[in-house]
Amino acid sequence: MLEGLQNRLDKTLKTLRGEAKIRAPHIESALLEIRTSLLEADVQFQVVKRFMERVREKALGAKVLDGVSPYQQFLYILREEMISILGGEQSFELQGKPPLVILMAGLQGSGKTTSSGKLALYLKKKMKRSPLLVSTDVRRPAAIEQLDRLAKDVKVDSFKVDSLNPLERARKAVEYARTYGLDTVIVDTAGRLSIDEDLMAELGALHRELNPAHTLYVADSMSGQAGLEVVTGFAKRILLTGAILTKTDADSRGGLALSVRENLGVPLFFVGAGEKMDAFDYFVADRWVGRILGMGDLKGLVDKVQDAMEGEERAEEKTEKMARRAVKGHLTLTDFQEQMKMLSKLGSLKGLMGMVPGLSGMAGKIDSEALEKRFKRIDAMINSMTPFERADPDCLNGGRKRRVTSGSGTSVEELNQFLKEFWQMQKMMKGFKGKAFGFK
Repeated sequence: MLEGLQNRLDKTLKTLRGEAKIRAPHIESALLEIRTSLLEADVQFQVVKRFMERVREKALGAKVLDGVSPYQQFLYILREEMISILGGEQSFELQGKPPLVILMAGLQGSGKTTSSGKLALYLKKKMKRSPLLVSTDVRRPAAIEQLDRLAKDVKVDSFKVDSLNPLERARKAVEYARTYGLDTVIVDTAGRLSIDEDLMAELGALHRELNPAHTLYVADSMSGQAGLEVVTGFAKRILLTGAILTKTDADSRGGLALSVRENLGVPLFFVGAGEKMDAFDYFVADRWVGRILGMGDLKGLVDKVQDAMEGEERAEEKTEKMARRAVKGHLTLTDFQEQMKMLSKLGSLKGLMGMVPGLSGMAGKIDSEALEKRFKRIDAMINSMTPFERADPDCLNGGRKRRVTSGSGTSVEELNQFLKEFWQMQKMMKGFKGKAFGFK
């Protein structure tokens, strides 16, 4: 999502790095470039204007601190003001007597139903809650079936009732949760292609009846300025407590994320970045700003690794054994396949590189889709091998290679290229000392 804004700001900030002193003309020139970058990212004009005024005032009035270059100080000011726009530190809390209700609002097609399922999984895994999903979208029958299917996917309860009255469905779901000890009810409401009176009246009635702990607006990140106008329309009719931004993996601009908090005064709590149910992150402003400014997000990367390893039996022990084999040049194709699966759990390689300080510029050059396709073809080749061949790929002669490629729908040339790269990797890993991996 942040790729376009990252690239534009990186070019602007590079012009300041070589300056021994940053004078007013330098600052004004940089601010002009930053203003253009934000507007091209579809950040609302008034938000950009207020942001630029605050940065200009602080940058021109600041005294350069000892031990800090003028560029670093300007970057610090930019970072602090951007964090301020995004809401600074925030906390998604669920307090009160259970069952608590979370009301999901938004237009049709914004990803509201999928986000309801993702939120249920997040609450279950991260907050150790017992959620119940219920749909009140009776105008679109597929919505009820979709939510039931998502509930099964994430292994949480969904409420089934024959009534087609939205209020009755929600009311009975709360009663069911109270009876069976479920502490959170996520209500997926109806959407429309645009705001209309019937939709808002229905939402208002649900809000009054359920008295939700949170009313979250689900916004499509690709809707841009038009999306912001819709959010404002919802906020005028019901009390929103926060927002969820969806489809961020398909939007390279990021303007709506920078506009929602400043315009509505409610936090952006979560972002959805893919079709997988665990592709749902808690929004932390300083981490996102670090990625936008090329400073990385190592804490976020560590969290992703921990989540990927969670639940895997003896994950740390397996990883260390694999590392020992690697430095001895004994890494097998089965080991390599496990590492590919681990990488896929962490998300796209482009996204991961954006989290490493200094590598955000390289991230934009990676074709994630092509890389993912190649990983799948390599996986198919390894799956077509026998256990003996995976353990000792040196045994792959011409006949074995033809069998493997025939079974995997690949070519002998492709297999040879992969094996060449694998052996090169083995040689490189063998050159490392064991202490580089934390053991003797």
